[in-house]
Amino acid sequence: MKMKSVMSVLITLVISVAMFYGGIYYGIMKTDVYMENLMTEYEKISDEVEAFKKVSDPETIRKYVKELNKILDDVKFLNKVIETGQLADESLSEFFKESQSQLDEVNERLLVLSHELREVHMELYREVAELKDSTQALINDKITKSEEEVKKQLGEMYDKLDVLYKELTEVTALIDKAKENFIGKRVFK
Repeated sequence: MKMKSVMSVLITLVISVAMFYGGIYYGIMKTDVYMENLMTEYEKISDEVEAFKKVSDPETIRKYVKELNKILDDVKFLNKVIETGQLADESLSEFFKESQSQLDEVNERLLVLSHELREVHMELYREVAELKDSTQALINDKITKSEEEVKKQLGEMYDKLDVLYKELTEVTALIDKAKENFIGKRVFK
């Protein structure tokens, strides 16, 4: 009877660990797909910024300000995704809050530049180039930090699985020894 209880606990433990790692794997795969989509969208926006350098019409500037607002909405969406638990890390949330204020400042600066376009045409080109570089650095830094954190967590989980395996081996050895003594022969019939 005790052997059945121990075996059912061990089977439940193995199934639980397998389901946990399956969930982790599924979450990582979903995150990779989302990051690929985000990078594709970023590349499209980067091409649009290059085309923006060729344009000096204030109406066109306003159009691109709207596009930058869409990017800001995407960053807000990504922040919400992270807060829902796909990458439950408080430091990332804090990082996005800081990034949000920085993006708001950049957006305000672009609006000011759209009004000064007729007077300071060359200044606008310089600001657009700086915006592109800071956005690229921000995305690259974010991707690197996310990958490092996921790898660290996976390493910790594999270490815990090794410990559980060793403990299971020890319990199995103890049960085998118990079967060999007088009382064990009567209990494990």
